[in-house]
Amino acid sequence: VPTPGVTKEGRKMGDCRDCVVVFDPLGEVGAATIRALFSKEKIPEFRPRVRTLVQDPECKAAKALEEMGVVLYHGDMTDAKAVEKVMDGADAMVLLTTSLKFKQGTNLDPKKAKWVRGLQVEQARTVIRSAIKNELQIVVYMSVVGTEYVLEKYKSAEMYNKKWNRSIIYGEKLIIEDMVKASGMMWTIIQTPMVMELLASANQGITKKGKFPSAYKRTASVGLISCEDIGKLAKMALYNPDDWDKQYFTPMTDKLTPIEQCEILAQARGEIGLWDVTCTPRPLLFMMKPHWARTLDTAEEIFEKVDHGAAIRATKKVLPEAVNLREWYQKKGLLGNMDWTEPSCVVS
Repeated sequence: VPTPGVTKEGRKMGDCRDCVVVFDPLGEVGAATIRALFSKEKIPEFRPRVRTLVQDPECKAAKALEEMGVVLYHGDMTDAKAVEKVMDGADAMVLLTTSLKFKQGTNLDPKKAKWVRGLQVEQARTVIRSAIKNELQIVVYMSVVGTEYVLEKYKSAEMYNKKWNRSIIYGEKLIIEDMVKASGMMWTIIQTPMVMELLASANQGITKKGKFPSAYKRTASVGLISCEDIGKLAKMALYNPDDWDKQYFTPMTDKLTPIEQCEILAQARGEIGLWDVTCTPRPLLFMMKPHWARTLDTAEEIFEKVDHGAAIRATKKVLPEAVNLREWYQKKGLLGNMDWTEPSCVVS
């Protein structure tokens, strides 16, 4: 477990992390990471210059980043020239990749995005090539929970990707992890489980009182973490790269079934018996979004087979203020007398 707040002798501020590039800044995790880098709450003495790449610099979310002090570059992660510009002179990066391709004029609405096979690998390959060329020293890669389990079971990313029932998303994450580890940079791979923010997002979260949507099966025990806490961990890894180098870290504060997640909300709101979990039947999901269904199958197998008690303890040791689900509900104000039928109640 990394030691928080400890700097190795001989390493000075600004040696290799004075300028940080954060990719996918408008996603939940990317945005939270940027907020953490600018926050005085965690490691207040570490305030690197932050750059990012955005497809639409004029959109509301991009303007908000600019007002925070983020330097915006126009382009996407598959555009080698745009990536080269944002990486020139940078010291470190937080790498997030996505399978969603957004069209101009859709305001980056996930419901209007197209899922593209191989896009994550293409993004990572373009970015890592540029990072090596520009001699970046550190990469923090946001992967997905359980890739170590998949590697142990199938021996390599290549072997796993030959399986007919593989998850394309897990397969791509494994390829990218290999690229990160072979880059020559100091690396940390953060294996994110389900993020709590999805429970209250306009895209997949609660939009109606009494209905608790879940992509996972009702009885599947699922690991949870807040995006804000992921961002803090990324900041710690950038600040203290010696202790975080060549480490996998699975951030997790709770492991609960959708039924338990729903019960916590209902109990805290004094609405026991008024909430129920709603799930898309998996066979139907296989017909509509087979890549997503296989990813859920893989994640559920991982959550079932792996004891994540050590991950929960490690998270609390490294980040004592990390919130569990009940605390997150409270922090977000979701436990008051909120009328979920009002669109303004949905946290985006």
